[in-house]
Amino acid sequence: MTNKQLAEEILQKVGGKKNINSYSHCSTRLRFDLKDKNSIDKAALERTDGILQVMEVAGQTQVVIGSNVQYVYDELATLLPQGNTSSEKSDGKKKGVFGSALELISSLFTPLIDVLIGAGILKGLLSILTATNLLTDASGTYQILNAAADSLYYFLPIVIAITCSKKLKTNMFVSVTIAGALLYPNLTALYDAGTAITFLGIPVHLTAFKSSVFPIIFAIVLLSFVEKGLKKILPDSIRSRIAPFFSLLIVVPVTIVIFGPLGSMLSDTIANFYMSLYKFNPTIAGGFIGAIAQVLVIFGIHWGLFPIIFSNIEKFGFDTILAVFGPSIIAQSGAAFGVWLKTKDKRLKQIASPAAIMGFFGISEPAIYGITLKYRKAFACAVIGGGIGGAIAGSCGARAMAVAVAAVPTFPAYFGTGFTGFVIAYFGAFLISAVLTYFVGFNDSMIPESERYDAKGTVTPVAPSIENNGAIAMKFYSPADGNVVPLTEVSDQAFSSEALGKGIAVKPTNGTIVSPIAGTVSAVYPTAHAYGIKGNNNEEILVHIGIDTVKLEGKYFTPNVKTNDIVMPGDLLATIELDKIIEAGYDPTVMVIDTADSSKRNVTLLAKNTVHAKDDLVLIESI
Repeated sequence: MTNKQLAEEILQKVGGKKNINSYSHCSTRLRFDLKDKNSIDKAALERTDGILQVMEVAGQTQVVIGSNVQYVYDELATLLPQGNTSSEKSDGKKKGVFGSALELISSLFTPLIDVLIGAGILKGLLSILTATNLLTDASGTYQILNAAADSLYYFLPIVIAITCSKKLKTNMFVSVTIAGALLYPNLTALYDAGTAITFLGIPVHLTAFKSSVFPIIFAIVLLSFVEKGLKKILPDSIRSRIAPFFSLLIVVPVTIVIFGPLGSMLSDTIANFYMSLYKFNPTIAGGFIGAIAQVLVIFGIHWGLFPIIFSNIEKFGFDTILAVFGPSIIAQSGAAFGVWLKTKDKRLKQIASPAAIMGFFGISEPAIYGITLKYRKAFACAVIGGGIGGAIAGSCGARAMAVAVAAVPTFPAYFGTGFTGFVIAYFGAFLISAVLTYFVGFNDSMIPESERYDAKGTVTPVAPSIENNGAIAMKFYSPADGNVVPLTEVSDQAFSSEALGKGIAVKPTNGTIVSPIAGTVSAVYPTAHAYGIKGNNNEEILVHIGIDTVKLEGKYFTPNVKTNDIVMPGDLLATIELDKIIEAGYDPTVMVIDTADSSKRNVTLLAKNTVHAKDDLVLIESI
């Protein structure tokens, strides 16, 4: 399924455009604020290829996709631009202060995470180069590269002003101007010189705004209220010209005089509180965070740690949370690797191997949602591994010099104090989780019967054959969302006459075509419009997409499987550009044919009218 098709599927199944108040994304999931959560087709969403899980957290509907989320979000934005999302209220269920704050924080930092990681890696590389005397901090090369690495952190208030403005729907240019005022060179020089100033006779305690987080957040929140007030007071004819004047006049002084000292105090308090706990016993603190970190990820509340992380870096020049958090990520990969080693199930191995690899790039969701949460002992093993790794990292004083989620490519950001211990903790968490999972966390008996394969890669029956007066029955599931059509009524004589075999047809309503049985792909036609599948009882199934669509020569068809791939009911076979096939004048009806001797088969419909992919569709009995 293409990113565009996945975005279209998600939009349809969350209730359409009219049901969305706002939406955003983080590094692995789409986040929706919906008007009516009862309009979500959660079951259909979770069956959709490319979606790992659907959750309700802090008043948000979260669709977990994985590392591909940015590209799906970009496609979603073309269908539902952020600026056109409704500002209407949701279904009346209040998120509460915690839920609202969490949503705000997430929306501010998630768009920045990739560039923060990139800048963090560069800062780490510069640390390595200077520590090994390959580069001096007085050289022009260092100064240029350091400017590239440090600019995001120095001008962080401006960047957060942009993300906060998008979230709160304030005037972005006014928001950026406010942030620029906080970093204005003359004010910075006064702060550096310790000069005392007043504003309208009020003493001003100047603070450093570079790299700060809280003052600009407070400022844009205030701006949102000021702009709403001005909208009520000022006539439409002059508002666009006059409102920015009043906004700057009010918000900039309040931010510098009040929010600056308040934000500085809040940052210091948070940073000092965390460091006091960390210094009390860094091993316990690291072990605790390493153990619970991925539990926080599951609920999407790990973003609440980011203001603390920025406060630590702003005040101390480093952060230890990221260092003890890192082992928890790779521990999930270790558990997935343990499953891969232990299982004899070929299909589960296909799922576990990429899930294990993604952890080394700082992404744990594929392992969590694809493997460890399904087999809960494996998740417990990963929690233990992450806790031990976090304890080791904490005891060694491991730290990040910049905001960079722990992954092999971001190791340079952790160079310095405790780096060796961090590396040991990181790979140790992987090994501990893998070993624990292999010996106590998983065995093939945990695999649901409907998903199990034997050691030879053949399919264990999904719906075991049913003996009924000497007849053997086999069930086909729906290959698509759509409307059921008796095979005898399709507009192709070869199919409707049942000359090719008995079966059923579905007229699809979207472009997702899935396997109707468990088995092995025996054929993929070059034009991608037809697929042969050998079932668990040696059935030979033909899935034929459309009437005469072979003439399209593969245009508008994208196969998702190849010969000898193992598939289960509901696994994606192909995606089609449904609208374009219809526009080209072709009937897109999908036929599912049992190619055995049709004279020895009886067909019993299990569904009528509308069906969803993987619904029970037809029972075919041999005589």
